[in-house]
This record gives sequence, structure tokens and C-alpha cells, in this order.
Amino acid sequence: MIGTTAEGGMLILFGIVIVFLLFVVKLMHTRINQLLSEMNSLNGKVNLTSNEIEQLTKNVEEFKNIKI
Repeated sequence: MIGTTAEGGMLILFGIVIVFLLFVVKLMHTRINQLLSEMNSLNGKVNLTSNEIEQLTKNVEEFKNIKI
């Protein structure tokens, strides 16, 4: 009888651990999706900024040529 009680307790414990781990996996999945969407939005801003820097560099070069 003691063996079945211990086995039942272990099953309940492992069941709780599995549910907890599934919850952690769900949280991590949600956070990864949030970070991916932030990365995509930041990537667009970086590309825009890079294009602006290139245009600014061209303008400065043109200004230098006009002054000389």
C-alpha cells in the first residue's frame, strides 16, 4: 500500500512539473515572437538610417566640390 501511495504522489508531482514546463515554453514562445517583431521593426529603421547616412555623405561631398 505504501508503494502505490508513493507512486501516485510521484505521478501527481510529475504531472504538475510537466504542466509548469509547458507554461514556461508558452511564455518563451510568446517572448520570442515579441522580440522577432521588434527586430523586424528595428531592421527597417536601420535600413532607413543607412540610406539617410549615404545621402548625407553624398551631399557633403558635393558641398566640398563646390567650395573648392
